Amino acid sequence: MKALVYRHKNTLNDFKIRLEEVADPKISDTDIQVGIKAFGVNPGEALFRRILDAPKGEYRILGYEFSGIVEQKGAKVSGFDIGDRVFGIGDTSRQGAYAELIAVDHRLIAKIPDFAPYDHAAAAPVGTVTAYQSLFRFNNKLPSDVKTVLILGAAGGVGSMAIQLLKAKTNVTIIATASKPQSQNWVKELGADIIVDHHSDVLKQLKEEGIDQVDFVFAANGLKNAISWLPELIKPYGYLAPIEGLGDIDIWPLMNKSVTVFLEMVFSKSIFGVNQESQGAILRELIGLLMEGRIKSPVKQTFSGLSVANILQAHSALEERSTVGKIVINL
Repeated sequence: MKALVYRHKNTLNDFKIRLEEVADPKISDTDIQVGIKAFGVNPGEALFRRILDAPKGEYRILGYEFSGIVEQKGAKVSGFDIGDRVFGIGDTSRQGAYAELIAVDHRLIAKIPDFAPYDHAAAAPVGTVTAYQSLFRFNNKLPSDVKTVLILGAAGGVGSMAIQLLKAKTNVTIIATASKPQSQNWVKELGADIIVDHHSDVLKQLKEEGIDQVDFVFAANGLKNAISWLPELIKPYGYLAPIEGLGDIDIWPLMNKSVTVFLEMVFSKSIFGVNQESQGAILRELIGLLMEGRIKSPVKQTFSGLSVANILQAHSALEERSTVGKIVINL
């Protein structure tokens, strides 16, 4: 098969991803081999490319959300047949979806209806599951005392799905941060109740809206800049769910309010083999919400073709943090 691969970590100025002919992925008894029709491109993949070499003597294929057609299935796979249209999440311990084929555990995918475009389907899995597992941590529900949720970085792929999941499944007030007009229009279209510009005084903007505190902060992006004012805004015994690496972000100021912190990494279940079937269940629930018209795909920009030029352009946009919604590459 053809795939976009690299061997050594690299920057945009020294971009080392190349299109090569490589071996088709092998499947285990619980795997499905999917012929890729489209894949989403995520900020985490640009980060991996910058900081991770491939194992010595090997190559790395990025790409951890996709849609396509089932081409092979393992002996222990149930619920899927050859030819099924599917979408799902990859596994960072295996080769990814920047390729013509991917092998993935069948518990991490779900079927998509015939009318669903492949690019729209490929844009949704990572953002949906990340947001879902961050927000609905208790028996697939928000904590019962949460009435207001602030989403930092609401216009991106994960933030876009967080807004829609909250709107579809809860009655909470949704506050979204977005600075550019196109970003603000996008999050309003998705259902945000209050929109604030994170480049201006957020606390002042919220006070003007009658908001003195929030119950839950979902940090899809921008926690490092927000941590200076979050301790004043978040309620005592409130909740913070960051999906960025904390790095040098000091969350100690939240200790005074006994804030509960949920760390979320969407690939934990596949890496450690824990409750993997729950991710397929989330994707099936997503399909139901899509069919009811309560959620839409976050795809906003597409490229056609498995090429170095397309993946370079996509990674460049991600590193510039200029994206609204999700970037998808169609094969």
